[in-house]
Amino acid sequence: MVLVGLIIWSAVGPLAQKPGTEVNATEYAEGDCFVDFDAAAESNRTVPCTESHSAQLVGSFTAEADEPYPGRDSLEERAGRLCQAETLALPEATDSLKQRTAYPSEEGWASGDRRLDCFIESTAGNTLTGSFLK
Repeated sequence: MVLVGLIIWSAVGPLAQKPGTEVNATEYAEGDCFVDFDAAAESNRTVPCTESHSAQLVGSFTAEADEPYPGRDSLEERAGRLCQAETLALPEATDSLKQRTAYPSEEGWASGDRRLDCFIESTAGNTLTGSFLK
């Protein structure tokens, strides 16, 4: 009986120790902080911004549902402007930070995705411990 318990714990234990809540990319909220952030993933784990994390969603915008696909360059520019429009509380040393934008592909747009996001991400991993939003 003890052996069975140890086998189950060794399989489930490491999963239970992962911090945060898994959130689908379509459900990210402005201000969310992410541990082990992967911009290409369909979901990431959120944690309170006071805990160690590697990225934060600092701006988000959803285009009108009836807007025709404006093209990749236009979406990239709009997402960049979204990032610049945000008032952020950045540290003096920003050499380990990068701005990352996310926007739908033409196929995603055709299926209804109209979301543009701006993230601030650490290039040094889960080293952030506060919010960039004022």
